[in-house]
Amino acid sequence: MRLNLPTTLLVFSLLFALAAAWEKLDHEIFELYDDIKRNEVTTDWYELLGVEAKSPVSELNRAYRQLSKKYHPDKLGKLPGKKSESEKKRFQRITLAVNILRDPEMRKRYNFFRKNGVPVWRGTGYLYRRWRPGFGTVVVGLLVFVSGMQYLFHSLSFWRARQRIEEIEEEERANEGKLKVRRGDQSVQQNNRRLRRQQKTATGPTANSEDSGFEGEDLAARQINTVGVINPYSVQPASINRVVIVSLPVWIANSVMVALGLRAAPVVVDSRDVDSVDDDASDTDNAQEIVRQAIENAANPPEPTAKQQAVDPEVAAKKAAKKAAKVEARRRRMPKV
Repeated sequence: MRLNLPTTLLVFSLLFALAAAWEKLDHEIFELYDDIKRNEVTTDWYELLGVEAKSPVSELNRAYRQLSKKYHPDKLGKLPGKKSESEKKRFQRITLAVNILRDPEMRKRYNFFRKNGVPVWRGTGYLYRRWRPGFGTVVVGLLVFVSGMQYLFHSLSFWRARQRIEEIEEEERANEGKLKVRRGDQSVQQNNRRLRRQQKTATGPTANSEDSGFEGEDLAARQINTVGVINPYSVQPASINRVVIVSLPVWIANSVMVALGLRAAPVVVDSRDVDSVDDDASDTDNAQEIVRQAIENAANPPEPTAKQQAVDPEVAAKKAAKKAAKVEARRRRMPKV
């Protein structure tokens, strides 16, 4: 049976109310019950005192006086040390049991637990007073809790990243079909260049044209829309080695070994530095290729063609400048991929 959210909250509220319902005197009964259970043959306090469950207080006092003659510390002077200490603790338990049974309200509470049983879960306050965890236990517990939450977060992140990758792949397949249709439309338009120019003159250039002809528009839009979002391809699957309870001791051990000189310090390389080195290397290769071609042209200048000889140098320079301006304007209009 699956529980919905309201039912789950109701169950937790009832459990919390039951745990908080135990009062201080209930905790005293629990502690004495556990002590008697560990050291005595029976857990029934009436049987321990040798009286009936319905005995009045006077009967309890009479039984207590009889037991005092046997287990009182003043009567145990001749017993060995260990046995004397054991009998003293037993007399303390008997005294506590009698004091609880003398009080009508506490006796009523004990009779309730005697009939229905002592609860196993007695609240966090009782557990804290019972065991009192130290600093190390608290730290280890926090590390285990944080590591569990961290592993759960990594698992959810990896699951969501896989979903995002599937969405991106489906979007890419859909965009490939759109690009094929767009390329077919462009080939038809190129067969009638005059009609295309007339349409461009009549409508004028539009900045947000749907069929601008650039294949990188969709990709550029996706890049703009995903700025600041975690790349799903970079999300790693959940691993025990990445949680803090494992990674923290490993990091401390490595730091100590580096400080003692037993291990070399790891070199951290920035990805931006790697990209800049690659760009510098490519620029250097291009520059060397240009210099080599210039040296070859200077050593063996190519013979000018008849068309080049007939063209005026000034006209050629103007054409080259105009062509460069067109290329630069086209480059600025193109979206960055």
